[in-house]
Amino acid sequence: MRGRWTLALLALGLAACAPRLEVAVPTPEVTLPAPEVRPAVLPGNPLPFSDDFEGYPVGALLPLANPGAYRLWIHPGEEHNDIAYVAEAVGPQGRSEKAAVIRYPWGGGGGLAALVTGAEDWKNYRVEAVFKVQDDQWWVYANINGNGRHAYVLEVYGRDAKLYKQIGKERTVVARREISGPRDDGGWHKLVAECRQDGVRIAVDGEVLADYRDTDPAFAQGGFGLQASRFGRKFWISSWRFSPLVGAGQ
Repeated sequence: MRGRWTLALLALGLAACAPRLEVAVPTPEVTLPAPEVRPAVLPGNPLPFSDDFEGYPVGALLPLANPGAYRLWIHPGEEHNDIAYVAEAVGPQGRSEKAAVIRYPWGGGGGLAALVTGAEDWKNYRVEAVFKVQDDQWWVYANINGNGRHAYVLEVYGRDAKLYKQIGKERTVVARREISGPRDDGGWHKLVAECRQDGVRIAVDGEVLADYRDTDPAFAQGGFGLQASRFGRKFWISSWRFSPLVGAGQ
């Protein structure tokens, strides 16, 4: 009997002195999603800036031919470089010339397909653009900043001109006017925009389409863009010029 107790005590002593084994419990691997890297909406070119498109070959894709001055503002993940190109046209003086064409893409994702220029720090500038349109609906974007998060958006649709403030994907109407028409008569027209730190004013052929004053600093500066609407429709630009507003604070 004493021998059995001796063996039992010896076994307990050996067990106490034995190294302790740690069994690793596998944990599930956690993979964090990579942050979305979006290309810059604006090319970052300085003021003043002008282009009559005569320096490009016919068929040139503007965002590829001059990436320092042009970008396409489209929905992330879409590729539509062919919607902004140079074509031959009968110009405002009745002569053959080159013009920029913005064609709304077939299968475009939800309405955003603009040719844009400028930089995040553009402020207090004037735009003069000679244009024509194929449709009774088209768009103007002003003071684009925050990599496309903020912008004034003018929608011309028939005899209605609505100005929105855009934050992300949300647009809110802040001004509205009845106008004489959308200028879809096949002729050339002149757009003049004043993009200020305290608002925006846009007129075509002298008729004011929007005149909005705003002290919101999120909309005080940024680039500019134009866009056609409806699948396959085109917006033509014979020339455009961007210059600092005389007398405006910089």
